[in-house]
Amino acid sequence: MQLILHEESFSAPQWLKIIVYILSPALILLGITLLVFKDAVGEVIFLVPLIFLIAVSMFFYTRLKLVISDKGICFTGGLRKHVISWNDIIKVDMVRLGKYKTPKVIIHYSDRKLELDKGFYLKVKFSKILLLLETKITPELFTEQYQDIRRNIK
Repeated sequence: MQLILHEESFSAPQWLKIIVYILSPALILLGITLLVFKDAVGEVIFLVPLIFLIAVSMFFYTRLKLVISDKGICFTGGLRKHVISWNDIIKVDMVRLGKYKTPKVIIHYSDRKLELDKGFYLKVKFSKILLLLETKITPELFTEQYQDIRRNIK
């Protein structure tokens, strides 16, 4: 196990945040506009809460943040905050999901798990996250499936 000299922070790409900050208020304005129409059809009234839910979800998506330091892993911004000490980690697994077989790392710790998806962090950041995990976690905790997928990613 090596030291991580300074904490690394990972979040959504900046271009995605800019798009969300523009589209979310536009969706909220669309929902308000649909509510203002007096002769709106029943289907439109049904769509308004869905539009507001999508707009709020987009804002929360940009707030997701992963911090990896020498002390442990901290994932904030979601419904559950994960604060993981390196000693609490029981097992690290990786699976491939979806049509394009996108890798997802699953960190098991203290009866809970944290899932990190390559689709959110993109290739360069995801590789850096894997490298940091491999420097701090003992090799015995990585499953065989993780090892196989990791060799294929490189």
